[in-house]
Amino acid sequence: MTIYLPDDLAAEIKEELGDTNISAICQTVLRDELSRRKARAEVTAKGFERIEVPDDKKGRDVAFQGRRIAAADDQEAYLTPKGAIVVVGASDNTMVVFDDWDDLTEPVQGIAISQWPTEDLMVQIADALGKKYTEELDI
Repeated sequence: MTIYLPDDLAAEIKEELGDTNISAICQTVLRDELSRRKARAEVTAKGFERIEVPDDKKGRDVAFQGRRIAAADDQEAYLTPKGAIVVVGASDNTMVVFDDWDDLTEPVQGIAISQWPTEDLMVQIADALGKKYTEELDI
């Protein structure tokens, strides 16, 4: 198999990475992508169901199509057919919708710490989606 790289990208790789084994990097990235797709296929193969949860922020119950992919402490996480990740806090009836994995792993202003997924939940979500999760330490 041959992989095409645009000239500008090839030049940047050569400049920044020098003699690094580009083939090994490509293999790792492709294996990660295959793993992610297989994990997503396993979750979606089980189908989606109607999930109804109270949302105190909206002052009413809300419903969506989803599949539970993780649960830790008093939080649950659901994957939707469109790839969004919904985190529901049982004790405070909160619901936060993240567009995708990247959105989930970036700090979001306006979301209380109590609504943010716990580390245990993040690890389970990553496992369910075939993603790698690294806990950031503030040391």
